[in-house]
Amino acid sequence: MLKDWRWLAAAVPALAAAWALARAAAARRDAVAKALGRLETVRRCADDAASARALRARLRLGALACLFLALAGPRWGVELVETRSDARQVVVAVDVSLSMQARDLKPSRLERAKDALSLLLDQLKGERVGVVAFAGEAQVVCPVTSDTEAAKQLLSVLEPGAIAVPGTAVGSAIRLAASMLGRYPGTKAVVLLTDGEDHGTDPVSAAREAASAGVRVYTVGVGTPEGEPIPVGGPGEYKKDAKGATVVTRLGEKALVEAAEVSGGAYYRSTPGEEELAEIVARIKGGAAAKGLAGSAARWKDRAALPLALAFLLLLAELLVPLAPARATRRAAPAAPVAAALTLLLAPAASAATAEGELRAGNRAYADGRHA
Repeated sequence: MLKDWRWLAAAVPALAAAWALARAAAARRDAVAKALGRLETVRRCADDAASARALRARLRLGALACLFLALAGPRWGVELVETRSDARQVVVAVDVSLSMQARDLKPSRLERAKDALSLLLDQLKGERVGVVAFAGEAQVVCPVTSDTEAAKQLLSVLEPGAIAVPGTAVGSAIRLAASMLGRYPGTKAVVLLTDGEDHGTDPVSAAREAASAGVRVYTVGVGTPEGEPIPVGGPGEYKKDAKGATVVTRLGEKALVEAAEVSGGAYYRSTPGEEELAEIVARIKGGAAAKGLAGSAARWKDRAALPLALAFLLLLAELLVPLAPARATRRAAPAAPVAAALTLLLAPAASAATAEGELRAGNRAYADGRHA
């Protein structure tokens, strides 16, 4: 896994440019050598280090590639790290009862509530957030955490039937959410996403209890006062009561307004633009943050040190590659005495030959490759 793959994309033109510069330098050296004479002869006389230069160029290119890989931030393996942050604590309670299937808000009340939850989690990054789902009873879906992305992964479980007990227990949801926040200092809030129908759990008393623990309740009514039948089964099939009449579920705002007021929070009706969520977040973030909360978070292990170390080793190896091979020094030592001995042995023949004959002989030897 890479932290920023764009560095790898940038490595391609950078490596291509470095390779082109190395090729251009080699071509320029060859051009200078050709200007002095036959290329093979000049290289031999100068004891050329073309292969050493090529190796050094490859090592430099390898080091450059490793540097770009390190900048891309390779990461693998997971580690738990202790975190300390200043944050506010929020629990969002989502109604998943059967009445949330009504379609007076499109595509349905529940889908609108899930969209609102997702937007809240995005806007509450940096805070500590938990999620509760409720129908006839309330259950914790996500404990209070600073990892809002992990909380968003759990949206898929918020479906009708996720809570086995039928009904709508708004009061139970407030009590459970407030208990999750009880041990934290600083600003604490419960955001309730529901159509407001409650079956005897007294949400107003639950909100008053939450307020005594320093928890404010913000309620968002999801639905319309006119109401809508509750779809069940196939198209055109709706929930019916014991007498066979179609059940119409309506937004119950009265209890939601009272619960918000007694806790020092506020009530909002869900709107298509969801502007109410921004106002709720602004109110929450306007409160005092708890200082230095300790926690833990999982993060990828940073492995950038490995390609950096490899780049260092490649550059070190490049410095150790000699441009002047040692063999040239070893051969140069006996060259003077050998030449002197040959001069003494061949002196009579040389004196007998004419200058023109020596020149022809030298040209033939050079043409045959006998350069010594």
